[in-house]
Amino acid sequence: MTRRRLLAAALAAGLLAPLAACGSDQTSDGGASTELVYWSMWKQGEDQQKVLQAALDDFQQQTGIKVDVQWAGRDVLKQVAARLNAGNPPDLTDQDAGSIKGTLGKVDGARDLSELYNSTVDGETKKVGEIIPSGLVKPYHNAAGNPIVAPYEVIGSTMWFNGAAHPELATNPPKTWDEFIKLLDQLKAKGQTPLALDGDIKFYDAYFTTWSIVRHGGVGLLSKAATDKTGATFDDPAFLEAAKDVEQLIKGGYLVKDFNATKFPAQQNAWASGKSPTDLLLMGTWAPSETGPQASTGFTYRSFPYPTVAGGKGNTAAEAGVIGFAIPSKAKHADAAEKFIAYFLNKDRLAKIATDAKNLTPRSDVAPPDVLADFSKELTAAGDNIFLPYDDAGAVAPDWVSNVWEPLNGDFFNGKLDAAGFIAKLKAETIKLQQGA
Repeated sequence: MTRRRLLAAALAAGLLAPLAACGSDQTSDGGASTELVYWSMWKQGEDQQKVLQAALDDFQQQTGIKVDVQWAGRDVLKQVAARLNAGNPPDLTDQDAGSIKGTLGKVDGARDLSELYNSTVDGETKKVGEIIPSGLVKPYHNAAGNPIVAPYEVIGSTMWFNGAAHPELATNPPKTWDEFIKLLDQLKAKGQTPLALDGDIKFYDAYFTTWSIVRHGGVGLLSKAATDKTGATFDDPAFLEAAKDVEQLIKGGYLVKDFNATKFPAQQNAWASGKSPTDLLLMGTWAPSETGPQASTGFTYRSFPYPTVAGGKGNTAAEAGVIGFAIPSKAKHADAAEKFIAYFLNKDRLAKIATDAKNLTPRSDVAPPDVLADFSKELTAAGDNIFLPYDDAGAVAPDWVSNVWEPLNGDFFNGKLDAAGFIAKLKAETIKLQQGA
């Protein structure tokens, strides 16, 4: 499976830490900036953090630009938005592109990166726009239609398992929902609770509901519902059908005990280490890099697509999004930020996202890591039927995601709502939010 074919599929898709103060303006004579302030979504010790830190160290040494980096964690954009309002944001940040669009893009708070895309990649002859497929950037533009994100990692979610422990799943994975439930029952009969889940992270709960809604109702239905002031979209039968499927998992005893009471990443680490009675993990493509240090000897990362459903409109869909850089619109050293992006996107430097961090990159000339071979096939098989994380709801309705979607998914998985109650509450709370009630 070539990397170029993988990107063809993606192309078609059309936590909190203290942060240091930002630096001063450009040099007094108006010349190039000599410093760069970067607040990142990664935490100290994560594989991506290590790759980026090495690149930042080399960048500082080669350019003389002083780099002040803060490894802020997943809530970094909240900090950036607050500083943007104060007029003193960092020069560079990163996050999944949907969050960047939903947080910075909606307030015109992200710099137009057209000049960056027309600039040359450091150490190469090609321009940034030639090595980043336009389809990966297309959803993440400003009102004028210009790009605001520079991707460096391609992400998605899939159903993970240990191929060494379950070779039968590698050769014959469940394809339909009925086959999936049959597998779960077989595993349960052996004393397992088949599904690992760190339920304190509500968007991991929501992976199941998002996938089920897409399978039943097709790509785009969830984001449509998130922005529907009338709430009528939730009357589509696909929502209740999807919720009933997920309810089957919740009430069927298939989820690991106390999944909502433990603290991330306890359950996923226990799954990889073999210290948990779980076999399957619905997780992003970062699962191998996050759980690798805890994995049992001989653990082999394999995956299969979320099961299809009878008559599903999204049965062939796969998820693909990107993590990338953004430059806040009021950044004082935007030139230095663009220079670093062009530096990091060099093939040899970016390739470490694949080799060291075990994740996909947007460059077609960088081979995917072996642990993502199954996911690569899944994306390619999906063709142009690609959906963005949260079915793009995080980009089109970020407040809805944080105030309605994720909390209600938590209540659903905690047993506070049944399937019908979950959908009814989603509809009611969406109307209230979107109508400003």
